[in-house]
Formats: sequence, structure tokens, C-alpha cells
Amino acid sequence: MNKEFLNDHYDSILANNREKIMLGGCGDAFLTNARTDNRMALVILIRISPETADRINTCMAGIREIEPDLYFYPAEDLHVTVMDILKGEEGRSIPQNIDDYIQCIREAGRSISPFNIMFDGLTASDNAVMVRGYYDDELMIFRQNLREMFKKRGLLLEERYETVSSHITIARLHDKYRDPERLLNYIEKPRVFGTMTVSEMELSFHNWYDTRKERISTIYL
Repeated sequence: MNKEFLNDHYDSILANNREKIMLGGCGDAFLTNARTDNRMALVILIRISPETADRINTCMAGIREIEPDLYFYPAEDLHVTVMDILKGEEGRSIPQNIDDYIQCIREAGRSISPFNIMFDGLTASDNAVMVRGYYDDELMIFRQNLREMFKKRGLLLEERYETVSSHITIARLHDKYRDPERLLNYIEKPRVFGTMTVSEMELSFHNWYDTRKERISTIYL
């Protein structure tokens, strides 16, 4: 994926939400019970390497000084969403045809090689802070192949939108930002989190915040 395209994408997220952020943002009421959130979804995701997670944790410490009331993702919950397969719904269970999904995902995984994601800089929406991710073309190819395979085999795909990014959500807003101007200044400072090589993905059944999760299958590249 073209880095310039992704950079423009992340820039537009921040630009489109700047005014809302300055007004205090739009809090997420579900964060009151993040650990017991029951909106379960079927997703493919990438877990973050310990080295990258350590750098993110250092960054989150700086955000915590500005906005201590945010919900900060623990290292074990940090991830890149590759694709939302079945959207988060209250009380959803693992589909009975899960083996068909696993077969398609593994086939799509065999069509690409391990690839890199570079994490460089931050962006933000009106209720979340995210690390910018820039990925090799293999991830784009995997997504395209998988969408075609699901369609060909008649498997339900409930993507909220066609995913093009590889960001990591690291913090979420529950109520209102205390000091939005200072937060924006922090977000816009250059910072590098490093590059990780992706050699496997995870098919996960998890909730919105990844606080509840079940690894269904590992996809090796």
C-alpha cells in the first residue's frame, strides 16, 4: 500500500475530528464496563510484538500525564485489525460454519509471504488515539483475496467498511478530554515505534476492546 495514501488517510482522520476533539470529544459510554463488554465479533487480527508494545507503552505514559482518565489498552490487547468478518453484536456466538471461514483464511494466507508493518506517528478520532501503521502490499493482497473467496463461497462478511489501514488503537475516551489542545500537540509530535515482521495472524472471537477474546485459529504465512 502506498505510504502517501495511508499518510493522507491518517491525516484526514485527525483533520476531520480536530474540532470535535477541541470541544472535548465524544465519549464511549460502553467503557464503563470495558472488561465485561458482550458485543462479540469475529475478526482477523495481528498481535503486536513485545518490542513495539514497549515503545507504545512509553508513549501511552506521556498521554496518561495529559489525559489520565482515558482507557488505555494493556499490551496483551494491542492489535491491528486485518478484517472484521462478523460485526460486534450483543450475545453473538461463534458461527456453526466456522470451519469454512478457517479454510478460506488459511488459503488466503498461503497466497502471501511474511510482510512488514512500520509504526510511525499518532493520529486521533473524536474518541480514540491510534498509532499509524504502514504495511507492505502483502496485507492488501490478503484482504482482497479473502473478500473474493468469501463472496465466491457464499460466506457472510459484515465489514463495517473496507479496511485499508493498519493502525493500532491505544487509548479510548470515556467522557471528555481534560486538555484537548495539549493532547493534540502531543499527538502531532514525530515519534517512531519501529517495524515488525508479520509471519502469522489470528482468527479471534472477541469484544470491541479485546478484553474478552478466544483465539480460534492461527494463520501462518
